[in-house]
Parts: sequence; C-alpha cells; structure tokens
Amino acid sequence: MEFNIRKADYSDIPAIMQVMADAQKAMEHPEWFCSDCEEYMKKHIDAYGFTIIAEALPKSSPAGFFLIKFPGLTEENLGYLLNYSEDELLKTVHMDMAVVHPAYQGNRLQARMLQKAEEVLSDSPVMRNRLLATVHPDNRYSLNNMLNNGYKIVKTTSLYGGLPRHVLQKIL
Repeated sequence: MEFNIRKADYSDIPAIMQVMADAQKAMEHPEWFCSDCEEYMKKHIDAYGFTIIAEALPKSSPAGFFLIKFPGLTEENLGYLLNYSEDELLKTVHMDMAVVHPAYQGNRLQARMLQKAEEVLSDSPVMRNRLLATVHPDNRYSLNNMLNNGYKIVKTTSLYGGLPRHVLQKIL
C-alpha cells in the first residue's frame, strides 16, 4: 500500500480528529494513549510545533498522524526530568503523539511518520536537536518503533496523572 506522508495544515484537522477517534475506539489498552482536543491539535499545526499526516493512496484517505511539539521553557518540557540546561530545553522537541488508523496498522506508518518529522526538523533553520518521547512500558509497538529509530530509554516515571511511561531521547 502506498502513502503520501507530509506536513499537515489546518484543513487536515477534521481528518486528524477522526483518525484519533477511530483509533481510540479500537484500542485494547486505552491507558497506552493520552488523546487531546481539537484546540490542542490546531495549536500544533504550526504555532507550537507541527504535525505529520499520512494519507493512503490513491484516495488520500487519512491513515495516521504524528504530532510534534516545541515545549520551550514551559513546565511540561520533559527535559526538566532529565536536568537539561536552559539552552538544552530550548532545543527540545516532544515527539508527542503518534496515531495510526486501525485500518492501516501494519504498514510501518508510525516509523515512517517519525522519519518524516525528523527530516522536517533537520531542514529547519532553528536548531532543535533534543528529541524526547514518552511510551507506556507495555506498548511494545511504539516502543520498538522508537528504539529502532535510534531513541534510548533514559527514564521511567509516572506521567499524565500517574500513568507509567518510559521517557526516550534521541539527540540529532
């Protein structure tokens, strides 16, 4: 199956929200995923990060998305957990949310969207080279995708209201 993987724009928000809703309905382990509202998604089209969308061809059906967040010096920056300096915090990127529609799972879309996001970051004039992600320890699919793409587990802690999470890091 072929996919078009690109940066999302505001017109993609309804499709992104539908992918998230469909994926949540099909989840065997909802504690592995923390979803967000439409307003949060809109902020991460270009103001506070960007979003990668995958579309199944030839119909351009929404197949998945990967939200990338620039946390800056906000208290939610995962770099604080790792004792980053202020300079490192400013270069931090959260590989925040990856969702693949159930109909398209098994096509390596999470890894492919992650790679596209890293390409976009590499081409940016602003240096953001400290990539951080969180994954539920039992979510072997997402964990293996991150590990296979060069991320390392640097901490295991409770986040998002007490849910267990590995914090993964990759420095570009």
